[in-house]
Amino acid sequence: MEYTDINLVEDGNTRIIYFNREGHLNTVTEHMVDEIIHAMKSVVDSSRSIIIGGRNNFSAGADIAQFQYIDARNAYDFHLKLNELALFFRNYPRPVISFLNGYVLGGGLELSLSTDIRICSRKAILGQPEINLGINAGAGGNVILPSVIGRNRALYMILTGEKITALQAYDFGLVDLLSDDPEAEARRIAEIINNMPEHAVSITKHAVNTSTDSNIELKLDYEAALFGILQSEKDTKERIDKFMQKKRSK
Repeated sequence: MEYTDINLVEDGNTRIIYFNREGHLNTVTEHMVDEIIHAMKSVVDSSRSIIIGGRNNFSAGADIAQFQYIDARNAYDFHLKLNELALFFRNYPRPVISFLNGYVLGGGLELSLSTDIRICSRKAILGQPEINLGINAGAGGNVILPSVIGRNRALYMILTGEKITALQAYDFGLVDLLSDDPEAEARRIAEIINNMPEHAVSITKHAVNTSTDSNIELKLDYEAALFGILQSEKDTKERIDKFMQKKRSK
């Protein structure tokens, strides 16, 4: 398969997936999700680890243009697509390491939460800005984020929509490591894991997920349903229209 929204690169026993929508700050579309899943399925037997990220930006979230004329049902379906990728990361038998450059916002941050190790540039900017548009966080922003950084810090990020620095994210426990070169650090860590017993790595990841992911699919589905409901709100539609008008005027 020829990819347009990602690049798949081989590095020894590691496969690197680069997001390839830098002109759009690597905002996520359904097509991009499909390509990531296809690529990861195609290398599951030939790789020992996966690295995922963007050269300049991880992702500024979902492509808001998709939401301007969307109804509640289609909004729910799109959210389920993000959930599919988040769960795919978590259930993938190889470790998935993300390196976070530039903007790591909204759906981008939420998808990173389902990777196994997050390595963050010291210059990265992270946040959950969805509330500014009248929508709720997706792909685990309301479900996984509180389990990672705690209820109160999660509510601070979600309810204010404020962006935080990489150092704040590290202090919150939102990212695992800070680095001046997060991709190189991801490669270093992947190589260490690649040299560990293959089945032990896979089984250990499964064991940790089993102990921490209680009812996660049901919780993510409920989150998606709320997203669909909010998408039908008049205030949400007005905020999204205003955002798109501002974007087009730049």
